[in-house]
Amino acid sequence: MPHYFSTQPTTHPVNTHSKDSTDVYTHNLIGLSIISFPLFLLLGIITYKKYHTVVFRRQIATLEKIWLMDAKNNTYRQD
Repeated sequence: MPHYFSTQPTTHPVNTHSKDSTDVYTHNLIGLSIISFPLFLLLGIITYKKYHTVVFRRQIATLEKIWLMDAKNNTYRQD
């Protein structure tokens, strides 16, 4: 079986990988931003709604305590 060898010089560019790796890093960063922004927005909305619910229930509890108070004696009524 004959073997053929070539002695032609080859030229390899030195900085071909630096541009490609920067582009890949930029694309990964943009992709991560696109995915994480809606996720953080959704988590923020859910957290705000839960916080608002807790504040609303505290206000209701305070108003119920005030409503049950006897104005003359500043004590709670016992029905």
